[in-house]
Amino acid sequence: MKSVFPYDSVELSPNGREVVILDQSQLPTQEKFLHLTTAEQVFYAITRLKVRGAPAIGIAAAFGLAMCVNRFKTRSLTALENEFLRVKRYLYISRPTAVNLMWSLDRMERCFYATKQGLDAAEEKHAIEVMRNALTAEARAIKAEDVKMCEAISEQGFSLLRPGCGILTHCNAGHLAVSKYGTALGPIYLAQQQGYSPRVYCDETRPLLQGARLTAYELTKAGIDVTLICDNMAASLMAQHKIDFVFVGCDRVAANGDVANKIGTSGVAVLAKHFKVPLYVFAPTSTIDLDCVSGSEIIIEERPAFEVTDMYFSKRMAPKGVRVYNPAFDITPASLITGIVTEKGIIKPREIKNLKKQK
Repeated sequence: MKSVFPYDSVELSPNGREVVILDQSQLPTQEKFLHLTTAEQVFYAITRLKVRGAPAIGIAAAFGLAMCVNRFKTRSLTALENEFLRVKRYLYISRPTAVNLMWSLDRMERCFYATKQGLDAAEEKHAIEVMRNALTAEARAIKAEDVKMCEAISEQGFSLLRPGCGILTHCNAGHLAVSKYGTALGPIYLAQQQGYSPRVYCDETRPLLQGARLTAYELTKAGIDVTLICDNMAASLMAQHKIDFVFVGCDRVAANGDVANKIGTSGVAVLAKHFKVPLYVFAPTSTIDLDCVSGSEIIIEERPAFEVTDMYFSKRMAPKGVRVYNPAFDITPASLITGIVTEKGIIKPREIKNLKKQK
């Protein structure tokens, strides 16, 4: 599978001392790369959506943890451990809904203690170096595995498509949201490369416009036939039979098959059910949380009012003092989902609970 971008949205510098991200808050007008060198900068980049998308957030957090360990000056393994745990706890709370964030940081912690336990007498002299190398390698492995998962998910999703089909997307689940290729957009890129000429309708995805700013940007750059629509135009397109599939990503899948994704996904799912349009959720297994019984247990992040009233407008578009409700995500019930596309195959939502938990 070919990548249409010469860069990835999140990288760890060769020396492991910088996290390099494409600042997605500047797109589509400017491709600006940020070089992050502190835990606070990584935290800010995640909370302010300079890096976004559940897999990309998880990778950025793992890279951030490795970067902080590499930059921390000490000769004491105990001091390094204390700093590692401090940064891990700090990054853990940067965004509460995307399970990849917690999953990747927990995996880094398991690596820390496995490495510490495995140190022999000869290595104790160089314990700091051994630990830094191990954590850097683990963070890079998390990204490399995500690349492979995206390739596999793209192939699974491609199997659903036929030449010339119409696909509706919501938010951005493409190259920018992961390590490379994308989840929900990955099959579209593959279909284009195979000569299928897919027709894509991307809704703008209020209030942060990830569809307009990011998905339309990606697909246009790849030469794909893409049409931007306002969020409230999806029903009109479905009524005209222009939509054959709805492809969306996700931030967490509960054990019963409920899905947390960008606000508005559940509304699209209701429309798709009414118009008998199949809706597929694209999720690497790292996004599946079998400890979460149902969507009602998922914490929904609420974001600042200015994102609705001021952001991306030249002038404020609502009266001062008006109350604003701005949840970042909503829960789509399993009953509205046709299938969940993972790197292991296309799974019915009710079958999610049967997956072995990934460590």
